[in-house]
Amino acid sequence: MKVAFWSNGRGRSCVTSNLACVSVLSALNCPKERTIVFENHKNIVNLGSTLFHQTSDDGIREPATYQTGSGLGKVLRLIEQGEEISEENLYCFTEDYLGKRLFYLPSEPVKSSDYLEYYLERDAIRTMDFLEKYSDTVMVDTSSAPLASSRKILQKADLVVVNLSQNLQVLSHFFRNYSSIQEKAFYLIGDYDNRSELTRGEIMRRFRIPGSRIGTIPHDSGFSDAVSDGKLIPFLMRHYSCCYGDERFPFMAAAKEAVDLFHAQLKMREERIVHG
Repeated sequence: MKVAFWSNGRGRSCVTSNLACVSVLSALNCPKERTIVFENHKNIVNLGSTLFHQTSDDGIREPATYQTGSGLGKVLRLIEQGEEISEENLYCFTEDYLGKRLFYLPSEPVKSSDYLEYYLERDAIRTMDFLEKYSDTVMVDTSSAPLASSRKILQKADLVVVNLSQNLQVLSHFFRNYSSIQEKAFYLIGDYDNRSELTRGEIMRRFRIPGSRIGTIPHDSGFSDAVSDGKLIPFLMRHYSCCYGDERFPFMAAAKEAVDLFHAQLKMREERIVHG
């Protein structure tokens, strides 16, 4: 299944950290499944810098055995040239985590944002189809900027995770202007503050969203620090089984509930596709 994480509000909806959180919790929750993640844009804060910092020695990431050239750029070039890429070779181009359950195709080796967009505009759909052959889920951190590749990824995705913020203007803009995305959307409110007037329940009421289609990733200073320090995987592993009364329990309970809701929607979309 192909999943695009996207927001209509630039820089305020936590798309990258939400995708990273969902992908890690999915890997911990579904140990027999494989997830591949990548982004269609270049940024200082990216999935690689968020999941696990390169200099850390916690042993979360498998030792890299890269071939000449690696990452998303290498895959795009081979697809453009029509070359066959074996499963073994594909995984040599990735960074992998959690016992080869979560794979990241970094965009860092790509020379520039324009270069990356040039190839993705042409081959985003073929790339997603190819990656889906070797994984259960492909998740794309999709830029909210008006890129041609973003438009194609959103059209091709089986499910779009719309990352909402608790800002009425941004919310109203989305629900007024993106009806085609709403048809296959799961909603995720990042950096969620339950003290806001725009609670999850209020957003559901105002915009007629069923409770099964909206989750929250609450504001949590430990989570924010883990994201900025590149220690998200160790943070989520450490607190994954925390109990009621633990400082991180409210965050983990809400995030795990959001992932459960996400997977339920993904399964419904999959059944709908299979049965036409």
